[in-house]
Amino acid sequence: MNRCALQLTLGLLVMSPLLAQDSGPSTEFKQRASQWMVSTAGAKRKAAYRSWLQLGPEALPAYRQALASAASYHSTHLDQLVRGQAATPNPYAAHQEQAKQLDEERVRVMALLKTDWKKDPAKIAMLRDEMVQLTKLSNRVNHLAAADTKRFDLALDALVGGMMEVTRELERFDSAAETAAMDDAELKAHLLQAQVEGCLLPAQQGRFELTRKHSAALAAAETANAALDHWATAAMKNFATLLNSQRCVMGLTPLLLEEKLAAATRGHSEDMARLGFFAHNSPVPGKTTPWDRARLAGFQGSGTGENIYTGSPNFEAAYQAWFGSDGHRFIMFGDGCNVLGVGIAGVIWTMMTGRTSG
Repeated sequence: MNRCALQLTLGLLVMSPLLAQDSGPSTEFKQRASQWMVSTAGAKRKAAYRSWLQLGPEALPAYRQALASAASYHSTHLDQLVRGQAATPNPYAAHQEQAKQLDEERVRVMALLKTDWKKDPAKIAMLRDEMVQLTKLSNRVNHLAAADTKRFDLALDALVGGMMEVTRELERFDSAAETAAMDDAELKAHLLQAQVEGCLLPAQQGRFELTRKHSAALAAAETANAALDHWATAAMKNFATLLNSQRCVMGLTPLLLEEKLAAATRGHSEDMARLGFFAHNSPVPGKTTPWDRARLAGFQGSGTGENIYTGSPNFEAAYQAWFGSDGHRFIMFGDGCNVLGVGIAGVIWTMMTGRTSG
């Protein structure tokens, strides 16, 4: 026992007469020990358990009652903490409420994005408005996931830690208890699952971490794409940033700019500008299809789609034109791709999505 724990134990034992005559531990001892058993300080809790045990066998019935009261205290306060009724707010619950709405809206809006509206201007305007509203909701969810959870986590750890300690102490009175065979990780999961509100916490924390993971993936893709100064132009990077931001609003994987795929798209844009054609199939020998061009450029993955556009050197103009064209939009919001190639020749754009094992 370390010095601090020993001092606490002795302090609790000597603060009042240990035993009242023929009536077990004194009232003062039981009150103080009960307070220490539900303390947020782990050292005080442990000192209380040791002090009870040092009173001897005659104190065990009262100790068991004190443990049951401590278990009830921890259980009640854990439910209050998770429900957000404690002094410390539950950042996971606040996030999950908005994240659930985001998940539902993503499913609904994705169905609209993947519908062939025949380029109906009214429908395309509706889609743009849906994306604006969904972006606002996504930003709120990301903001909530950036919350500092330390205060809540500390309060949670203290309550769950207390519940685990009390459960282990109660096993002294019932060696056949189901918890006796559990390790600490299993016991923690068991105790949370048994709580009215505690059983909701793992799902709240999991969804919270998922939002953080998606935000980190977008930031990592942005950093990686921004560093490609030796071959990627500003227009290519800006287009990738815009597309990735909208893909992440929909919960899709952000795309990394890929050099070989970009070379294939740049070559096709240059061929269209030089030869005066505008089509996915090229008259240039060996470069007939998008997949021919990707292989010729040395791309090792698989292509998943190609878009072409003419009319402006501006990256946003290209994105908006493709967004308003059903088949092109399907490619930009396609699942299963992780890399992007963008090639520009004047006002002619080509983009390809693809997938690499890396």
